[in-house]
Amino acid sequence: MDGSKALNYNVEWINDRGTWWFYLLMLGLSRWCCFLLGVNEEWAWSFVLISHSIITFWLVHWKTGSLLTWEDDSGKYDGMTYWEQIDDGVENTGNRKFLRIVPLVLFLLAYRYSTGWLTYVNLSFTLLVLVPKIRSFRQRAKRSSGSFEGIIKQAGFRSTKSNHKRGSSWGGDKCE
Repeated sequence: MDGSKALNYNVEWINDRGTWWFYLLMLGLSRWCCFLLGVNEEWAWSFVLISHSIITFWLVHWKTGSLLTWEDDSGKYDGMTYWEQIDDGVENTGNRKFLRIVPLVLFLLAYRYSTGWLTYVNLSFTLLVLVPKIRSFRQRAKRSSGSFEGIIKQAGFRSTKSNHKRGSSWGGDKCE
């Protein structure tokens, strides 16, 4: 490793031996808890998928900065999500591939047992964690700064603030 580059202790643990197995073990334990509670296959796998999606979306794609508060990084990572910090942002590393495959495998397991509308719910939650992992999506979201106005502008609509400044209404003509 290059001595001039400081380690990001916030994400360095993912490179430790056994981390992937521990991650899979936690998913297996959550599925086993559903079994112990008597939850049927359809709902059990859906519960594991949905809870995994919500937790990982918030921790990996929403929260910025350091998750480990006892490490002093002087705010170096405050503007970066956990996903952007993993492997210094390099795409298609082993860790990133693993973190992309896990939601897909969970979806396939949930799909195997689910029927009807629950399949669409499972697909939605799978996309919730897969879409932010796409580089072009992240770049587009960064440009829009996450604000409602930026998202509207990215979608191709005019800003509601600019409409009010010009005095236009939703009908398109200025009423005086």
